[in-house]
Amino acid sequence: MDDRQKGIALSLGGFVLLSTESLFARAADAAAFDVVFWVGLLSAAATATISAVRHRAGPIALVVRGGWPLVLAAALQGATVTCFIVAVRTTAISNVVAIIAAAPLAAATLALVLIGERSAPRVWIAAALSGVGVLAVVGGSLGGGDVRGDLLAVGAIVAFGCTAVVLRRNPELDGTVVVGLGGAVMAAVAAPAATLSHSAGTWAALVAIGAVVGPTARVMIVSAPRYLPVGEVGLFAPFETVLASLWAYLAFDEVPTAATWVGGAVVLSAIVWATWPRRVGDSAPGRA
Repeated sequence: MDDRQKGIALSLGGFVLLSTESLFARAADAAAFDVVFWVGLLSAAATATISAVRHRAGPIALVVRGGWPLVLAAALQGATVTCFIVAVRTTAISNVVAIIAAAPLAAATLALVLIGERSAPRVWIAAALSGVGVLAVVGGSLGGGDVRGDLLAVGAIVAFGCTAVVLRRNPELDGTVVVGLGGAVMAAVAAPAATLSHSAGTWAALVAIGAVVGPTARVMIVSAPRYLPVGEVGLFAPFETVLASLWAYLAFDEVPTAATWVGGAVVLSAIVWATWPRRVGDSAPGRA
């Protein structure tokens, strides 16, 4: 498996796994920043344990070893998750999903502006088509949200793009350490809102999101820019939205509309077209 195939596998696998968070989120009956705290704390604990075993070093030593690029990537990673969680609790989920659809375009633009990495033309086209597909999925329920939540969703995609840029520029950073430190940042920010009075179902959901599904998915996603241009990593973000609708259909018998199926097909087709193996001489432009 070459680097490009590794990047695609990590991006695809990460966002597929991340799409299952919606199933557990339904059972998490807690305030937004309470969820942020426990998800961050559990993520930090799980990834710190893995990092200690892999590197035979404590968290402080790993942070010192990674330096400021690690701290910056972790802070941005924590901001991405925090903004997303608070956004879905503040505004209409359909609004958040529609905004997240712009993640591929945001990532490609930030990569071009910040590090001069140019995405291939078909990546830009596929990003735009994915946005159209997601809008088809949620178009009927747009509106009626809170502008604060909408702005937080915008913050989430900007932070996601910046995280990918930092990791692309510093491929030596360990994704597990980045996610762990990002979780610690989340827990520190949301600590004043933390509570212990949760039902068994809520605790199970928090553990699933914070210690299993979330860290695994995010480690895969933050590791992808080591092998794949930022714009192409971002292409897989809308796939999470489409799959979340499918999981809701399978688990809760929420039958998708015809527009959902069409929108999902558009997103999937755009991703396949943009990431299909290129002919010789048809590679991405790369950095300027």
